[in-house]
Order: sequence, then structure tokens, then C-alpha cells
Amino acid sequence: MDIQNTWLVLLPAVITVCVAVVSRRPIESLLAGILVGLLMLGPTTALDQFSNMLLEVMMSETIAWVIIVCGLMGSLIMLLLRVGSVDAFSEALAAKAKSSKSALMYTWLLGIIVFIDDYLNALAVGAAMRKVTDQFGVSREKLAYVVDSTAAPICVLVPISTWAVFYASLFQESGFAEPGQGMDLYISAIPYMIYPIVAVLL
Repeated sequence: MDIQNTWLVLLPAVITVCVAVVSRRPIESLLAGILVGLLMLGPTTALDQFSNMLLEVMMSETIAWVIIVCGLMGSLIMLLLRVGSVDAFSEALAAKAKSSKSALMYTWLLGIIVFIDDYLNALAVGAAMRKVTDQFGVSREKLAYVVDSTAAPICVLVPISTWAVFYASLFQESGFAEPGQGMDLYISAIPYMIYPIVAVLL
């Protein structure tokens, strides 16, 4: 049966969302959605297709780079936590913050300063400001929103971040920009990036 023009194409996404809501486990939810989609395409070849897709993705140079970078950044943050650097930094900021608003303002400012990479931004700022915001009764959800609304958006807007380099290379590989002109095209597009500008300002 051809399912491409029917409502069944939405089933994997619906399954993913439902499993995520019930279990609150995103990785398992995504896997469930993938398996449902593969079973719909070919029940007898679903496992073979899944393993082939997994191998293809894991052998990608880009994916390998992301995994290595995330692992190294996570290791760096854990090292800073173990040696007490994060606690010392948190205590210094806690002494300056006088209210929940000022604690969130310091979180926002720190998010602006750490613009090199969005993963590093979220890990570093979240770890550094958790104790400060807890001290003033700021909910973890509000802290997460402030951290997330500055992590990726500020990296997108600063042309010397990992995002800028990545997209500049994509522009060149796809033919949108001449060799060596990818960064110029990216910089010219920054004024039109409405979401990151609004997210940072809010």
C-alpha cells in the first residue's frame, strides 16, 4: 500500500511525540519513531535498514566531529566542576547578584560572552549559573530558557563561531557561494536572521 499520500505518514512523528510525553526520554522516543517508520516502509527489512542508516550516519565526518566536540566539551565542563572552578565562579557571581532578576541578567550576559559554540555555551553557562539562580529561587525551567535563548542564537549572530564556519562551508559546498566567499555570504545574511536577534533581545 502506498502511504505517501495518506495520513499514515504522520504516524512516526505522532508516535515519537507520544512516547516522549509519556516517558520523558527523548532518545528512546526518536528511536521508536524511526522504527515505526521503517516498519511501515518494509516490515521484513526494517532492522537491516535501521542498521544501514545507523552506519551511514555514524561514518559521516560531520557527525563524528559533532560527537568528538560534544564529548570534549562535556569532559572540560566536568573537569572544571571537579576542580572547583565552577563553584568559585558561581560564588563570585552570587556575591554580586542581589535578586532573581540580576541573577538572570548575569546568566544572559554570560551567555552573550561565551559565543564560540552553542553546546559549550549551554554546558558552561548552565553549570556556572545553576547555584546562583537556585539561591534566589529561580526555577530550573526559567534558567534553561535563558541559557537556551542565548546559546544557539548568539552563536548564529557572531561570525567567528562554529556555526558561522559550518554554514559558510555549506554555502560553498552547495554552490551558493564561490570558494572563499562563504563567510562573506553568511555575514551578509546576519541582519535577516530574525529569530536569533529576537531571542537574544528577549
